Amino acid sequence: MGVNACPRCAADVGVDDRFCERCGLDLTLRRAGTVDARPPRGPCAACGAAPDETDYCGVCGRRLPGGTDHVAADLGRLAGVSDRGHVHARNEDAMAFGLRRDTGVVAAVVCDGVSSTRRPEDASRAAVEAALSVLLNAEPAPVPVPVGAGPEEPRTGRTVRVRPAADSYHVPESAPSVAEEERLLRRAVGAAAEAVAELAAEREADAPSCTLVAALVGPSGRVTVAWVGDSRVYHLDGPNSRLLTADHSWAHEQVAAGVLDPAAAMADPRAHAITRWLGADGKPYPDVTTVDAEGGLLLLCTDGLWNYLPDPGDLARIAGAADTPHGIAALLTRYALDSGGRDNVTVVAIPLPERSPA
Repeated sequence: MGVNACPRCAADVGVDDRFCERCGLDLTLRRAGTVDARPPRGPCAACGAAPDETDYCGVCGRRLPGGTDHVAADLGRLAGVSDRGHVHARNEDAMAFGLRRDTGVVAAVVCDGVSSTRRPEDASRAAVEAALSVLLNAEPAPVPVPVGAGPEEPRTGRTVRVRPAADSYHVPESAPSVAEEERLLRRAVGAAAEAVAELAAEREADAPSCTLVAALVGPSGRVTVAWVGDSRVYHLDGPNSRLLTADHSWAHEQVAAGVLDPAAAMADPRAHAITRWLGADGKPYPDVTTVDAEGGLLLLCTDGLWNYLPDPGDLARIAGAADTPHGIAALLTRYALDSGGRDNVTVVAIPLPERSPA
């Protein structure tokens, strides 16, 4: 019997074991994403003072790089990159994703903190963790994962890598129905909304808030997506590439109502005002859709990417220059940064099972 290392405690585990005997970790789950713990900090780059527990140097006031300024997570079968960008003081985006080795189901969640509220980064992190725990039927506490240096990190950060399962596309005997998957996604959004609402202090104005987009991918290629706000999901498949979500934003609603054409709506200062969000004062009502999307790539992203590349065909063309999920996520993130990086940017890439030959 082959032997692997438990990703939590590093104990030897058999390739067919469901649980680690030392720490009890459910080995049928693989998960990764935005990590709360900060990496060790060196001296301030500006004045050389020793770091403290704040985000700023206590001597010269320079902002210190945080643990989520740049995060890359790679599970082999899917990967994601999240970056602060060039303008914002912190990364208010968050991502979490994982897979179940026993069912072959992949789940991913991406959130974008609402910058006009307090502690938007806390809202995003709480939301992705709560939603993913529901989607993977895992414990709420995140599973610690190994941290190491990753390729082409543009700033102080980390790449998280977890060994992918050998049976990546295992097909269970009885797959859940579309209705069951859509109910599960609604439950996940509900759990995320509750987790974000609980962050608000009593009578707090501008309570922590965020958008959310989540996806379930079955081994057959069926994709179920739920979203609140203007984070997006694309199916990239050459000339058949398409956007699977519809923004909950002022601009989209004006276009949908026939009041403005897309160019006029996006040129308005109110274009990116969201009409649904998670938060104590939010409107956390998700839209849910299910599509058959065999072949190609599923892409979850925040507006830090799609503001520069809104067209599905353009996204597919640029993503086609990379051949791994991590490479695709890193390439698209780099494109957003090179285009100005005016916002936080988060990208999760999930290759879909190829179509069976006719």
